[in-house]
Amino acid sequence: RCRPFRCPLPSLERSELRARGRLWNGTFLEEFLDVENLELVVRAAVTVTSPRGNVVIRDAEVQMSVSLHLDPGVAVTGVPWWVLLLAALLGLLLLALLVLGLWKLGFFRRARAPPPAVPRFRAVRIPREQR
Repeated sequence: RCRPFRCPLPSLERSELRARGRLWNGTFLEEFLDVENLELVVRAAVTVTSPRGNVVIRDAEVQMSVSLHLDPGVAVTGVPWWVLLLAALLGLLLLALLVLGLWKLGFFRRARAPPPAVPRFRAVRIPREQR
């Protein structure tokens, strides 16, 4: 797959431009697992959009090829289902032990309300006839 990119150049004082790239092993193992040999063609072109018309670029296009020899034996296959199941069960067991320990230490007990700081006055009921 081609990935074009652009980079602005503030000045053209240097007569040489360099571009570096990196090939990730995982990319080729995922997309080209059934291929042993692969030839990668890299093309680069330099264009200048400048208000001045006196900029001349020699050898503005470059092409090179890179040969890759892939080893399918290195490819990592998926994790077995029993490993995932065992990890999930151990995680749930660890969570249950953590909750049990916190419960035994009283972490989940309801906090009691502090005693009121202001004393309560008891109201006296006055019968209706005396009002």
